[in-house]
Amino acid sequence: SGTVAGAVEGSILGIPSLALSQAYRSRSGEPPHWETAVHFGPDIIRRVLAAGIPRDVLVNINFPDCAPGDVRGVAVTTQGRNRQERLQIDQRQDGRGNAYYWIAYVRTRAQPPADGSDISALADNRIAVTPLRLDMTDEPFMTRLAELFD
Repeated sequence: SGTVAGAVEGSILGIPSLALSQAYRSRSGEPPHWETAVHFGPDIIRRVLAAGIPRDVLVNINFPDCAPGDVRGVAVTTQGRNRQERLQIDQRQDGRGNAYYWIAYVRTRAQPPADGSDISALADNRIAVTPLRLDMTDEPFMTRLAELFD
């Protein structure tokens, strides 16, 4: 996501970084429940910053698509994964009449989200707090690749 990408850049620069996102069901036609992030965000941010974010780590915070009174708590979670079933490309026009393309994935959920994941927490109306590391190196595959080039 763009918010996580921004937090990654901050973390690379040595700045303690958090990404905050508000879940919403864009197809429902109702606006996002921004009041949920407004209500719970400051306390969660204070607590996370007081705990101290390690170097090369960022914290991704996702607020569920519900009113503050319907939030069922905070869960420290793993990073979940949505299936990206198909790519949708829409041609649009900018203010000068030039074509541009909006690219989006149409998400589907073929199976329930993994227990303990941010997706599972959001589905349960819980706020998801997920610590993410910058180093995404896959050591086992790195070893296999190194053997190819020795």
